[in-house]
Amino acid sequence: MDEIRNLIFKFANSFDLKEWDALKSVFLDPIVCDYTSLRQTLETLTPEEYVNKRIKSLDKLKTQHIFSNLEITLTEEQATCRCSAIIFRCLETDYFNTHAIYEFTLHHINNVWRIGKIKQQVLWNEGNPAISTYAKVILYFMPTSHKTRSISVFKLLKQL
Repeated sequence: MDEIRNLIFKFANSFDLKEWDALKSVFLDPIVCDYTSLRQTLETLTPEEYVNKRIKSLDKLKTQHIFSNLEITLTEEQATCRCSAIIFRCLETDYFNTHAIYEFTLHHINNVWRIGKIKQQVLWNEGNPAISTYAKVILYFMPTSHKTRSISVFKLLKQL
């Protein structure tokens, strides 16, 4: 069970540390992603597609994914893990936080556990859901040498 816990915590910590290769490593290929509760999307993606979407929406945000209350049901080749989560997202002084229950389906293949399905059930959100959109615009329009100017661009976008 420690392997499963560690895999779930690696999933969460990879977002916050922006360790995108580590995030890719926790998945089977393909992975079923059920985010219908937040974004109305149910998708089957490769690990690379999943991570690329997260880079686009989260790379410029400060985040912290806190997972707790892990309930693990285990068979020889499959496991489910239900856990409570709080996802903090911050861009400058604005924030968007999600309180959710995750359910992961994991598979034991070649003596290694990997995530095959993610389902997120949002309990409630707080803050400004547009901050990931602001971050995408800043990333798109700001050359690398001008990242320090992102604060003024962010303030301008908030006024629109």
